[in-house]
Amino acid sequence: MLTQLATSLIAMAVPATTGTCPQGVIEQLDGLYRWQVQRMDSNEDRVKALSSQRQRFTPSLFRLLMEARQLTPSRDGRFLDFDVFSNTQVATFGAKVSGCSAEKGNSIEARVDVEAGLTGRPSGTPRRLLYELNRDGKGNWRINNITYLDGKVFQLRPFLQELLQSTS
Repeated sequence: MLTQLATSLIAMAVPATTGTCPQGVIEQLDGLYRWQVQRMDSNEDRVKALSSQRQRFTPSLFRLLMEARQLTPSRDGRFLDFDVFSNTQVATFGAKVSGCSAEKGNSIEARVDVEAGLTGRPSGTPRRLLYELNRDGKGNWRINNITYLDGKVFQLRPFLQELLQSTS
């Protein structure tokens, strides 16, 4: 009964994402996860690696991500301790866009199921993320926020703002 209530509350808070997604949304998210999977086997600097994906994000979210990735425990006492594209601390194996909400002005939400797990062993249970994308003046979709739907539901942007504010 309690589980059904919690599921109902999440369903009310998260718009239905069963509609077809615009091709630009799918291209942005598929491209992000192609990069993410390739990056898993790379020893490239995290900040430098993320810089190559700047065009996928709104400028304000990209700035927050870059600043958070530069935090270190020894210098700042805080750091970004999870992978923002899977909400895990393990490897990402792939992702699938499973649907979108109806467009609201220049904004849309896309549901993404992310396969993650220990190196070489996917968990078998996808992580559920809800991406908010905004269309810019040129008609391109940009990631503006991510809501993590598994476990404690939370959003990336406010989390990063609080993480960075705590270090000031």
